[in-house]
Amino acid sequence: MIVSLLECKLFTEEQVMNLLQDYIEHLKTGEATRIAALFAEDGEFYDDAPGKLGAPPIDVKGRNNIEAFFRQTFVRGGLEVTNIGINGNAIRYDVHVGGMVLLCLGVAGVKGRLIKQYRVTAV
Repeated sequence: MIVSLLECKLFTEEQVMNLLQDYIEHLKTGEATRIAALFAEDGEFYDDAPGKLGAPPIDVKGRNNIEAFFRQTFVRGGLEVTNIGINGNAIRYDVHVGGMVLLCLGVAGVKGRLIKQYRVTAV
C-alpha cells in the first residue's frame, strides 16, 4: 500500500522534498547506487517519458533492479536536468536528451522513509 504524504506521520513534507532533491542530485551526477538507496526494497519506478521519443515506457520493480536500470542509464554519466521545482511529493523538471527537452512531472509515494513508488510523466 502506498502511503500519501498526509497519511505518513513519520515523514514530514520537508523530509519528502529533501528525499526528492536527493533523487534529482543523483540523476545529475549519475549515482545509480544512491538513487536505488532512496527506494524501498520493493520500490517501483515507472517512467512514460520515453514514449515522447518513440520508445516504450520504463517499468522497474525492486531496489536491485532500479539500481541496475540506472547503472545502465548512466553509462555515459549523469543526466542534464534543469528547471527543477519540488512541491510536496511532486517534482517538475526538464531532462535534456540529445537535442530534445522532455518536460517531466514525477510523483512519489512514500512508505516509511523511502520511495515506494515513483511515476514520471512527460508533458
